[in-house]
Amino acid sequence: MPTYAILGATGSTGSELLKFLITNPQIHLNLYARSASKLAKLHPAAAGSENVTIYTGDLSDGSLLANCLRSVDVIFQTVATNENEPGCSVALRAAHGIVTAIEHLRKEERPASFKCPTVVLLSSASVNPSMAAKAPRFGRWLVKTAFCYIYADLREATEYLQGRPWIPLILAQPGGLLQGASLGFELSEEEPSPFISYSDLARAMVQMAEEDGGKKWVVEGSHLLVCTWMSGRRASDHSSDMANRGWW
Repeated sequence: MPTYAILGATGSTGSELLKFLITNPQIHLNLYARSASKLAKLHPAAAGSENVTIYTGDLSDGSLLANCLRSVDVIFQTVATNENEPGCSVALRAAHGIVTAIEHLRKEERPASFKCPTVVLLSSASVNPSMAAKAPRFGRWLVKTAFCYIYADLREATEYLQGRPWIPLILAQPGGLLQGASLGFELSEEEPSPFISYSDLARAMVQMAEEDGGKKWVVEGSHLLVCTWMSGRRASDHSSDMANRGWW
């Protein structure tokens, strides 16, 4: 039975991953969240599931994080923030915590026999130059200005993880994110769509982690960058959902 870890299990993406994966009795889930009460409120079924182990605390707790990541096959890193503030380092601190925990487990088991879990990192199409270039110039400038510190944090986290080539890394780089039901998706290395639902994003991240044994979407050097995109509805159909959107 494979084991998947979800870091940020109470966030929008982490919650959708949990709701999607908990329905599969062939997968064990290790959940990492800061608040046990919030996790219980959002996902009451998780606490009573035999296929779920819960870890609550801060990502700076190296021992707890190492226990959460021990023997897992995939790590879904969805810890994020929408607060665009100078010095924002949520993604980078999470990346540091993951690497420290994996290095500890690697030494514990001996590097020669250690099987490193695949890290699926939630990023953004805005930090992918080739994808961002396809957006209208003014809109690209506006969004990058509004979320400059968040995007800088994502770039640093990505570069930090890419600097550990022994860690298989998959980048999920969606466009705008919105609440809503699953509408279907496709995976692309080149063509972002304006919006995708959190539900479809979660499904896409799982597909990337599992397709071809988890090898198809792993970053090679710094070239293969992945986005997910929504099909079935036009961006103009979502004007009433503005309050729920993230922007790339």
